[in-house]
Amino acid sequence: MNIKSDNKTQWLEFALQQLVKHGPQQLTIAKLCAAKGVTKGSFYHHFKNRQLFIEALMEYWYQEMTINFIEQANTEEGPLQRLEKLDQVIASHDLEAEMHIRAWALKEAMIAGHLEKIDTQRQAYLQQCFIDMQVPVQLATDIAMIAYAQFLGMQQLHPKPDFVTISRLAELTSSKFFEGTS
Repeated sequence: MNIKSDNKTQWLEFALQQLVKHGPQQLTIAKLCAAKGVTKGSFYHHFKNRQLFIEALMEYWYQEMTINFIEQANTEEGPLQRLEKLDQVIASHDLEAEMHIRAWALKEAMIAGHLEKIDTQRQAYLQQCFIDMQVPVQLATDIAMIAYAQFLGMQQLHPKPDFVTISRLAELTSSKFFEGTS
């Protein structure tokens, strides 16, 4: 990506890169413009102020890392195939910003509010897949929460587990739940 390029999506991508490299304190108008090598005018061309910029950043991240993932998973017919596709989609993306956004949410309520929406959407999707597999609603809700917590927890491990390990553990966890529902 050309650092000096100037469209809204490029600004948002650049901000996510800066968040990962330097933390949320880097996401000021002055620091972003300096790092990008542009004037503040180019920022204000796309965003009225920092607050609206952060809102746009969180909405962009939600669309890219939740809605788009779900849409790709939904290209599959059955619920198990959708879950497998979702695992593949997740594995094919860099999730580094996820951890940084979650850490940021510990200090900024607005970010925590966005995460609540995202976490609710993601768990609801998992829950519906399990319901579509004939799992009772409460058990589907519980499995979805455990699976999602496992996904978030795996991101915190060092060294990071590879995709094969993550998939094996997810399958192991799911198979234990499904044994009781057959």
